[in-house]
Amino acid sequence: MARNSFWIAVAASLVAALAVRYAVIEPETLAHLCRSADAPWWCVARAGVVAVLATEAPGLAALAAGVVATLSRRLSWALSAACLGAAGLALYAAGTGAVGCLLGMLVFARSPAPASPDARRQGEA
Repeated sequence: MARNSFWIAVAASLVAALAVRYAVIEPETLAHLCRSADAPWWCVARAGVVAVLATEAPGLAALAAGVVATLSRRLSWALSAACLGAAGLALYAAGTGAVGCLLGMLVFARSPAPASPDARRQGEA
């Protein structure tokens, strides 16, 4: 069950990042609207998101989490790296996002699988 949850979380991160990209950042109508003199209040938040993404923040965060995951072998860091990396792939930080995502996935793949209930019962006997 934990194995499936990992991949579901990574996929959900990718889908959320794609939604942000194609619903908030990419539409030209929003860009033109936010450049006008009477821009709505939420254009400030959109500009902040665009500024953060220009620094490749998701990819750099994924890379940092991937390094920590590799050194510590902690699955929580591996999940963070994989999710941030997946988001980075969609949000203009493909290089660093890919490396961070890969590091997280490698740590996860190298982790021991949890024992199944049947194996636990056999060990008790």
